[in-house]
Amino acid sequence: MHVRPAALAATLTCLLATASCGSGTGGGVGNLGMPHTLVGEDYDSVTMLETDTSGTTVTGTLDTTQVDGTDVRHQHGKVSGTVKGERVTLAVDFELGHTALKGTLSGSTLTLQAPQPDGQIEDYVLKPHDVAYYNQRIQALQAGARPTPSAVPSSFFDQG
Repeated sequence: MHVRPAALAATLTCLLATASCGSGTGGGVGNLGMPHTLVGEDYDSVTMLETDTSGTTVTGTLDTTQVDGTDVRHQHGKVSGTVKGERVTLAVDFELGHTALKGTLSGSTLTLQAPQPDGQIEDYVLKPHDVAYYNQRIQALQAGARPTPSAVPSSFFDQG
């Protein structure tokens, strides 16, 4: 299931999008079981959440990059929140906006609920990786950037 760009973008920044995400290993685990570095990816976006925990308090940063044709957009935000058992609540402050997210931590996988433009809620999955993996995924995303095919009407592309 793909979470369209406007979904998490609307939730996170109203500018960027993300969707169903990657898998793999890597990244350390904090004192509450919250991995220090989590990465999610889709065919047109990559997101990295880096956190530190102290008690039930979470702080950190969120970086997300999306490619739309040849347009590459990056957003960086500060994260604060809480982890109580499996329940995670995050607030993300971007230069151009603020959003609140709720999710579930199951093992080392964080699943956030991402509101979609149509009002539905879809899962956005982040799994442990490191910064090097995130950078590799960004490079691959940028290398695959290409103009939107002119033979396909623009109405077939999400405008989110």
